[in-house]
Amino acid sequence: MLTLHLYGRFHIVDETGEDFTPKSAKSQALVALLATSETQSRGRLWLQKKLWPGGDRARSSVSLRQALSEIRRAFGEHREVLIADRRSVALDPEHVTIASRLDGQEFLEGIGLDAAAHGLTGWLERGRSDAAPMPVSAPAIPSKHQNFKPKIVFRAAGDTSQFKLIEDIFVDCVVRSLREAMSVEVFSGPKSAEPSGAFRVEVQAYPVADAHVGLRARVYHGEDQSLVWAGMTSTQLHGAPPVEDLEIVSLGNQLIDALADALTLKVDEAQEIRDANLLIRMAVRRIFRMRPDALSEADAMLVQAHELAPRGLSSAWRAQLRVIQEVERHPGRSGTLADEAAEFAAYAMEMEPLNSMVLAAVANTRLVIDEDVSACNELARRSVGLNPSNPLAWDSLSTAKLYAGQINEAHALAVRAQKISSGSPFGFWWDFGRCLTAALTGRGGEALKLAEAAHALSPEFRPPLRYLTALYAANDRPDAAMRMANKLKRLEPDFSFDRMANDREYPISPLRWSGLLDGERLMALN
Repeated sequence: MLTLHLYGRFHIVDETGEDFTPKSAKSQALVALLATSETQSRGRLWLQKKLWPGGDRARSSVSLRQALSEIRRAFGEHREVLIADRRSVALDPEHVTIASRLDGQEFLEGIGLDAAAHGLTGWLERGRSDAAPMPVSAPAIPSKHQNFKPKIVFRAAGDTSQFKLIEDIFVDCVVRSLREAMSVEVFSGPKSAEPSGAFRVEVQAYPVADAHVGLRARVYHGEDQSLVWAGMTSTQLHGAPPVEDLEIVSLGNQLIDALADALTLKVDEAQEIRDANLLIRMAVRRIFRMRPDALSEADAMLVQAHELAPRGLSSAWRAQLRVIQEVERHPGRSGTLADEAAEFAAYAMEMEPLNSMVLAAVANTRLVIDEDVSACNELARRSVGLNPSNPLAWDSLSTAKLYAGQINEAHALAVRAQKISSGSPFGFWWDFGRCLTAALTGRGGEALKLAEAAHALSPEFRPPLRYLTALYAANDRPDAAMRMANKLKRLEPDFSFDRMANDREYPISPLRWSGLLDGERLMALN
C-alpha cells in the first residue's frame, strides 16, 4: 500500500516509511493529477495536452511514456499500482491512499511546474482552497461485484428466406444499439446453447395484406419463461428489407427500453450487486429530468459506474450533464465546468470512438462548451452514420443544423428523432426537441401541442413549462400562462416574467428567434 502526500512537500511512502517518489516535477504532477481525479484515472490524450502543451501529438505521446516509465521505476515493487493502457492511465484505488491535509499545509507545496503554461492554475488553486479540498475517490467496490453481465438470447422465427432476412437485420440493429448503451452478453443459435438465467427475445416477421410486412417481438425471462414485454408493428414492402422504416426502428427502440428496464429491475432486486448498467440507466433517467439535485445524483452514479466498469459512455454522459448545467445556468455548477466537460468528452472519444451515443453527447458538448457548430455537425453526422436507429444521434444532428441556420432541415431531423423514439420513457425529451424546431419554423400550434405533451409526460421538466408560459401568453390565454408560470416558479425560484421577456440569457432563445415571444403580453401578467 502506498500513501500519497499531496499537501506540504509532495512525496509517496509505503507502510514502513520508505520513499517511492519519482524525481521529476512532471512525473510528480502526473501522479497528483491521477490522484485528484474522482476515478483516479485520466485519458492519455488529456494528460499529454496538460503536461506537454504546444508540442505535436507524437512527441507528447513519447514524453508521456517516458514519464510513466520513470514512475514505475520509482514505485519499484509497487509498480503495479500504476495501470496504463493505450487510452488511459490510472492508479489502483485498492493499493493507494491519500494522506489527510494537516493545518497550514499547502497543496503540492513547492512543486517545480509552471502551472499557467500547462493550464493547471485552476487545479492548483482549488487544491489550495480551504473551501474546496481535493476529492478523494470512493472506496473500491469488491471485484466480485464487477463481473455481472446480463445475458440475452435472440431467436428468429422466420420460415422463408425473405422474412428470415428481415428478422436477422432487425436483430442486428437492436444488438448494435443495445451494446452501445449497456454491457451485455448476446447469444443466438440453437436452443440447447441458451445460457441459464438469460432473457430470451423472439422476433417474427410475417406477411400482411396489400404488400405489407408485420414484425412482432417478445421478451421472456425465468425458468417459467414469463412474458416480460411484447410489441408489434407493420409497414409496406418496397423490395429491400424495410429495416430503416420509422415504425420498425421505433419497435427496435421500444424493445431496447423494455430490455433495459427489465434488466435493471432484475439487478436492483439483487441488492448485493452494484451493476454499471443499472447505475448508468438510473443516471440517465435523472439527467433527463434536468433538476439540479437530480443531476448531482446522476453524476455520483456515473462516477460509481465508471469505477465498476470503465467506459467512454459514462464519461460522455457526464459531459452531457455539464452541458445541461451550463445551458440551464444552475447556481451550483462548477467554476471549472467547461474544463470538466472537455476532459470527459476527450476521454469518452478515446475510449469509445465508434459508439454513436458517445459521439452524439460529445457533439452537444462541443456546440455548447466550445461554440463549435462545425465540430458538432461532423460528430453528429458520424453518430447517425454509425447507428441510424439512435434518436440521440438524430437529435444532435438536428441541433447542429439548427445552429447552422438550416432550420427546415433541423425540424425534419427532430421529427425523425421523435418518431423513432415513440414509446420511450424519455419521450418528453424528443417531444420538446421537436417543439423547438417547430417554433423556429413558424409552426406555433404544433410547438404548443408538443410542449403540452412533454409537460404531461414529465411535469417537473422545466423547458416545456417555459415554452407553455410564453406560448399561452402569446396566444392570449393569460389564465393558462399564469398556471404554468406558478408551476415553473416552484421549480425555478428566480423565475420572473421580466427575465423571460427581457433577459437574453434566459434559456428560451429559439422562441426569441422565432418571433413567437410576446414580451408585452408577458409583462402584462405581472
